[in-house]
Amino acid sequence: VEARITRRRRLDDGRAVGEMTAADDASYYDLDGMDTGGEVEGARSTARERQEALLKEFESRRRLRATHAPTDDAQVRAMLRRYEEPVTLFGERQAERRERLRGILAALDARDGGELETSGDVAGGGAVVVDASGVGAYQKEIFYTEGTDGLLQARVDLAEFSLPRAAKRVAEQKAKRGERGGDERRAMDDIVLSTSAFTAQCSEIGDVTRPLCAVRFYDQGKRAVSASWSGEVRAWTCDAAAGKLSSNLVIKATEHRITGLDAYHDGCAIATAHADGTAAIWSADGERRRELKGHASRCGKIAFHPRDGGRYVATAGFDATWRLWHTETGEELLCQEGHSREVYDVGFHPDGALAASVGLDAIGRVWDLRLGKSISVLRGHVKQILSVDFAPNGYHIITGSDDRTVRVWDLRKNAACAYTLASHSALVSCVRYEKTATHGAFFSSCSYDGTVCIYSGSDFALNTRLSASSSSSSSMNKLTSVDVAGDALVACGFDKTLKMYTK
Repeated sequence: VEARITRRRRLDDGRAVGEMTAADDASYYDLDGMDTGGEVEGARSTARERQEALLKEFESRRRLRATHAPTDDAQVRAMLRRYEEPVTLFGERQAERRERLRGILAALDARDGGELETSGDVAGGGAVVVDASGVGAYQKEIFYTEGTDGLLQARVDLAEFSLPRAAKRVAEQKAKRGERGGDERRAMDDIVLSTSAFTAQCSEIGDVTRPLCAVRFYDQGKRAVSASWSGEVRAWTCDAAAGKLSSNLVIKATEHRITGLDAYHDGCAIATAHADGTAAIWSADGERRRELKGHASRCGKIAFHPRDGGRYVATAGFDATWRLWHTETGEELLCQEGHSREVYDVGFHPDGALAASVGLDAIGRVWDLRLGKSISVLRGHVKQILSVDFAPNGYHIITGSDDRTVRVWDLRKNAACAYTLASHSALVSCVRYEKTATHGAFFSSCSYDGTVCIYSGSDFALNTRLSASSSSSSSMNKLTSVDVAGDALVACGFDKTLKMYTK
């Protein structure tokens, strides 16, 4: 025993000074009894296999993103039948069937040895385009899909509506900058500073069972409308001077969740989007005017076009499209693709010429409604974008994202990111400009962290932070929507209440 202890101490001392011999090392660790070569080679083989599997998965995802499939369910079924695949699976919906077809087409492309373009080429318009005949080919030039006569008439109508409004807006902005630019700027700054006076006035229960998902002012902030996941829409009368909200109408819009809500600014119509892929147009007294059907999956948010009378409305969809509808006839005028994942929100330029769509692919796109082209891409968010809004000045866009930031984009600089606001500690669920009394002097954002932030519309500085927390539970403090009109602000969320703040 003493000899063994002495030998171990000598080996430890030798290791400490670096004089330990190979024979001593082998005897100490008993290397002869270890099969190190086989283990190392096995580890290397496993690492190579894992790397190859990851590369194949990345390549498969790239092919899937670059593969387009028809949005018409009849064409999707025809192509599945041509490739001798099951036309439908048990419980499969239209969007799931289309995704399955895309996966099949991407696998066929990989098997045939097709190569993808680089990311720059794909962004420039290259993609694998597959028609109903099952023929796939690269098409690098811009291509067009033939539209309907209704779409042509709508484009002409939008051009005639937007061009005079744009000319008037630009002329007014030039006059303000030339004659009293300094006074205008000081007046805007005073309005922003006045937002520090926002205080909570009342909190009303908007639904007894499910969270509220959206709220919108209309009629110059005198009235508002809210929606909940229970499928219920509630109209409110707003008295900002007295700080009171009173409910005067309840509409059972759907048996499914309401995913989006908007009200035309004069109160002539209300629009709702639903989780079953449908949308509906309602009169101010709760009468259903039109039901809009066409999305292959659940809807995202919904927005009225500024055209007189709420003639057009747009819906975002989880089928990776957004659609333009004629509210008087219920006709689907446009099914616009362009996003690689679900589209979550859509908004319109105050002139009515442009639209912006954002989605779960973390990018936004600006569209010219008169031409049907994507004229700008909003790149910068690192997570899904959940809300978008245009500024009344006509050249700023704001977006809110799951990456906890609000970004401001400048259309005058090819939609470059002008500012990034990191004011929230959780995802930003809604962003809204003030558009009634101050013409965009400030904008607001709400978040799942339970706060509402108000920013300057000129230098984008954070001016006011409002805490809308009404519960000790963090999950109940999540805010889903905010809107502001003049001296009043409303917000709603998971606590099922509608809160109003006034100056």
